[in-house]
Amino acid sequence: MTPFFPIRGAAAAAALALCTGAFAQAPMPKLVGEYNLLSSTTVPPSTWGYSKARVSIKQLDDHHLLILLACEWKREPKAVCGDYFYAQWRDDGLYLQDMNTFAMRLYFDPASRKLTIISRGADAKQSVRHEVFGTTTAPLTDPALVRRMKREQSNADSKENRRVFGPYTKWDYQENRIEFQRQDVTTP
Repeated sequence: MTPFFPIRGAAAAAALALCTGAFAQAPMPKLVGEYNLLSSTTVPPSTWGYSKARVSIKQLDDHHLLILLACEWKREPKAVCGDYFYAQWRDDGLYLQDMNTFAMRLYFDPASRKLTIISRGADAKQSVRHEVFGTTTAPLTDPALVRRMKREQSNADSKENRRVFGPYTKWDYQENRIEFQRQDVTTP
């Protein structure tokens, strides 16, 4: 007669292996790359949008991305325009840092590889800006955008920012998730 305990132990190990495989973290969607501005609109219509812009998304580690934005304002081309954000991948999605992202939403369509950024304004008209970016393999050659992209990379790498805010791995990523268009919605 086979002892009952080893069989139960083997069954438990098999169940654990199945559960671990089933609950393993899903792979992060392929956001890494370069994106050129396709359109920039505002509601109500205004000159608050971008005349040109570029987004660069870089993988930092298994769970973090760096999103760099270099842009030029329609109404004031020489004004400072750019930003950087960190994002963290978790089992339930990809979240933006909780600092200075409360007024924006990001959407990514894996099928078309389009990135959409929607920003709420703090102006009296409560305008909403809507930017759509598409992937590109062309190198960034526009002198203003190259300079601004370098500045944002430098800001992201700043030792002083790290000293004040701590490393990005310790930041909060809770409130603002990057939304992904579900691919199975359009498939029969």
